[in-house]
Amino acid sequence: MFYVLAGALGFVAVQAFDVVSLKRLRHAKPVCWLLGSGLLGYGLVMTTLWPEKLPLPHWSSWLGWLLLAIALAQLAGALFINLPFRSTYIADSSGQRLVTTGLYALVRHPGVHGFVLLVLSLFLISRSSLFTIAGPVWIAADIVLVAIEDRFLFHRMFPGYASYRRQTPMLLPNKRSLKAFLESLGQSLKTKEAKNMSIMSELIAQGKHGELWQRYCGFIDLSLEDFMVIQRRLLTEQLELLDHCELGKVIMRGAAPRTVDEFREQVPLTTYADYAPYLLKRRMDVLPQKPLVWMHTSGRSGDYSFKWVPLTSRQYEEMTDVFVAIMLFGTCKRKGEVTLRGRDKILYALAPSPYFSGVTARCVEDAGLLRFLPPLDEAEKMEFADRIQQGFKMALFEGMDIFAGMSSILVAVGERFKEGNRKIAIGPLLRRPGALFRLTRGFVKSKLAGRPLLPKDIWSLKGVMAGGTDSTVFKEKIKEMWGCYPLNIYGNTEATIIAMQTWDYQGMVFVPNLNFLEFIPEEESLKSREDPSYQPATVLLDEVKAGGNYELVITNFHGGALVRYRIGDMVKIAARRNEQLNIDLPQMAFYSRVDDLIDIAGFTRLTEAVIWRALEKSGIAYKEWTVRKELKDRPELHLYLELCPGEEPDAEKIATAVHEELKKLDSDYANLESFTGIKPIKVTLLPAEAFQNYMLRKKAAGADLAHLKVPHINPSDNMMGILLGTEPGPIVVAKPREKETVQG
Repeated sequence: MFYVLAGALGFVAVQAFDVVSLKRLRHAKPVCWLLGSGLLGYGLVMTTLWPEKLPLPHWSSWLGWLLLAIALAQLAGALFINLPFRSTYIADSSGQRLVTTGLYALVRHPGVHGFVLLVLSLFLISRSSLFTIAGPVWIAADIVLVAIEDRFLFHRMFPGYASYRRQTPMLLPNKRSLKAFLESLGQSLKTKEAKNMSIMSELIAQGKHGELWQRYCGFIDLSLEDFMVIQRRLLTEQLELLDHCELGKVIMRGAAPRTVDEFREQVPLTTYADYAPYLLKRRMDVLPQKPLVWMHTSGRSGDYSFKWVPLTSRQYEEMTDVFVAIMLFGTCKRKGEVTLRGRDKILYALAPSPYFSGVTARCVEDAGLLRFLPPLDEAEKMEFADRIQQGFKMALFEGMDIFAGMSSILVAVGERFKEGNRKIAIGPLLRRPGALFRLTRGFVKSKLAGRPLLPKDIWSLKGVMAGGTDSTVFKEKIKEMWGCYPLNIYGNTEATIIAMQTWDYQGMVFVPNLNFLEFIPEEESLKSREDPSYQPATVLLDEVKAGGNYELVITNFHGGALVRYRIGDMVKIAARRNEQLNIDLPQMAFYSRVDDLIDIAGFTRLTEAVIWRALEKSGIAYKEWTVRKELKDRPELHLYLELCPGEEPDAEKIATAVHEELKKLDSDYANLESFTGIKPIKVTLLPAEAFQNYMLRKKAAGADLAHLKVPHINPSDNMMGILLGTEPGPIVVAKPREKETVQG
């Protein structure tokens, strides 16, 4: 009986493994797993060797060996192949990624089947009489274990588990789950085949650059008519999926459109409020297709902490191909040029999954061309500052080929290079010849140029990929510091990738195969904001006009959830085509968030990008800023600034400098003063480390990474109260920032 008890205690240890996973006790996880596996393994082995045997038929041992092979294969698939090993058994995450494919599409706990087969096979092989006691006890313990997991633990560990539980049986497969399993198996075989083929790496290795370029970047050669054919075809496929799911019927209000015109006439425009009852609960049973992963936004909607959005396997695959195009565009100087050579090194400067940027990193890794610094599995467990520091340290040792992330990070790192290059510790680098060579070469370059050390002196990057409005603001600074312009990418969680620049770094070109695109003219958008009941008219891509501003509306392709969805972005159509590169598709630029337009007296609507550019051109040395429209005796553009040490604290002088730059950048703003005499800008100087103290206070309160920063446009009263020190609450004082050094 001792061996039976040892096996039962193994299940207790496995239960403790689930609890420490939930508590994020990293070092306790592998201990509990090894202890549980060891006790159960010990019990199985000793019970198998039990001397008292039962008189079973001779053929039973052959059946036992067959069942043993099946059991081991099934357990390996359920516990180690379907599940990611590191995050499941080692990492300190509580399992944020829910696996619903493979054996987990058949039942929620496929490991039970494997264990039952294992016990039965060992009994038949050994004929041990002790198995008549141990087998029922252990199987019962296993079922009790998974019942506790299912009822009390997994819904807290895995986003979307409640929905998964509703549609997938616990232990006994049904017709629906069998169909889902077969579909998942077919999809897995396709994915495995694609990975084994490694098309992109193979094309690069064989020097078939023309074929590679055409496969991933050929969409820029489409005519506008061909672009629209793709849009209509994929929308028709999506409508069929929507017609057969609960969410589609609700969102389309019972309509069953079959054409693009019927779709635009019968289906209303939507916002996230229409999807919140389903997506916030991550209900998979109502969707057009089962998601591969759930992503969430940074939560700036004001109504939700996050907006959760599903991403299907097909969307993921199509998005991966688009990212290959982005890498090719960002690392070439002319059409058809391929400079990627396989496993180029890229610095990880993105928010981790389930943020969209973290999912895109997985896409890039799956493409097989790039190697992240630090590796993704390590980087996703680090704090942002730590992974940036570790990434640059590795880049100093190993080199770096590509940077992808926020432009502001690039500029901040470049500035710190200027400040810290005199305090580089040489000693540790003597053991790393590559790092020493890069630094020596960098110092020589900077001395010959008569300026401080810059990143471009150390690394010769093939390309820089960046997103956000700050890309255009810092474009020249990035070129000066890093040696190349950033390739601007436009996308978000709801739509994935919408558009990208090409190798001329000018206007962005739309992607045809991820979303159906509609455009609300600016005047229609304004009407709908003034009257929420008004349904604005839309135009399609072949109807937009050069110079026009449009609010963007998207419908996900490939089983996505969002239909005629207003993402809240205003874009400008810079031109109907790119004449210089002979691209026959409209060229766009991000204009503003619809809710980030600051309207002053009806004369001008200022965007974040324009205000940011005016600040840069004014020459003011500032650390951070935010601005909002405030109504006093007249509308004010109230700019709150935290200055760098040593900058003259003259608010009126700063206001005048920014005002003059705004007049140069925005003719409507200039007309505001000439026609009305209004000089709307007001500047308030914030205390030193105001933004840093805000971040520390929010972090101390348990705020998520996405909620630690104050938005540049229209911060809330509460945010301003914290920045100004008038909001009650605990005071957290930031330590003075020290100059950073580059060390080995």
